[in-house]
Amino acid sequence: MAPHKQVEVEIEDDFCIEVDEGLEDIIKNLLLWDLETCNCCIDYKGSTWIEFCHFQDWEQFLQLVLRHHIAQGSQPTLWDFLQEKAEVKLVFDEELREDPNQKVIGTGVLVICVGLFFPREDLEEFKELFFEVFPPVQGS
Repeated sequence: MAPHKQVEVEIEDDFCIEVDEGLEDIIKNLLLWDLETCNCCIDYKGSTWIEFCHFQDWEQFLQLVLRHHIAQGSQPTLWDFLQEKAEVKLVFDEELREDPNQKVIGTGVLVICVGLFFPREDLEEFKELFFEVFPPVQGS
């Protein structure tokens, strides 16, 4: 499998991340809206994957998408896209830390991430609908 082509995205003057080419505008905008993501990619099987690092970020994302959907009335919205073309997977585990002896230990804290995925060929439609809900933050 060929590696994913990565691009560097400047989030703040002193903070950059690397993301798969094609997702950079979405990921940057989610971070500017204080919605944290991780493990996002366009994979070799033809899927686009956006993972929210915390269940609360996913919940906030959906709440904003739903509010926009209600305000738009009968026009197609990101809510419709999510209902018709996307799938969601919960990923959960125990938070892990490395102790001073270089051993990985569990903290007893539950971590729930939410993965949103949809076909790669629907990425442009997703972006168009996404930016209606999450317009770029001024100055970004």
